[in-house]
Amino acid sequence: VIATMRNVGRSGALAAAAGPALGRTLEIKQLDVCDEGSIRACLDSIPGRHIDVLVSNAGVGMVGPLECQSLAAMQSLMDTNFFGLVRLVKEVLPDMKRRRGGHIVVISSIMGLQGIVFNDVYAASKFAVEGFCESLVVQALRFNV
Repeated sequence: VIATMRNVGRSGALAAAAGPALGRTLEIKQLDVCDEGSIRACLDSIPGRHIDVLVSNAGVGMVGPLECQSLAAMQSLMDTNFFGLVRLVKEVLPDMKRRRGGHIVVISSIMGLQGIVFNDVYAASKFAVEGFCESLVVQALRFNV
């Protein structure tokens, strides 16, 4: 099992929770979903880039009235919450399709199904995730993914 973090310098709690599994059945690697080079470097460090299960859990939140949010902050949120997932899937899906097997688990939010006040941009990012996954599953299932 490989756990990834954008900042491995903050892995203390995870390493402590892992206990003796760390280094034996669990590795912690650096991966920033907003950086294609980071994704590739992490996957290239895995023998044969062989991923059986991808669990995508990266995400950031945003709460507050729309007019109080900067466009740059909104773009950064979409870059992590939506495009980060897209980058990961683009990297692992071709191999899974070739092997005709694999699983992609995406952690989303109830706000991908129903928005709530002062969470409009966050909800939009999760709606995008839901639509992406609903569309992707149609083609992925043909390859047993």
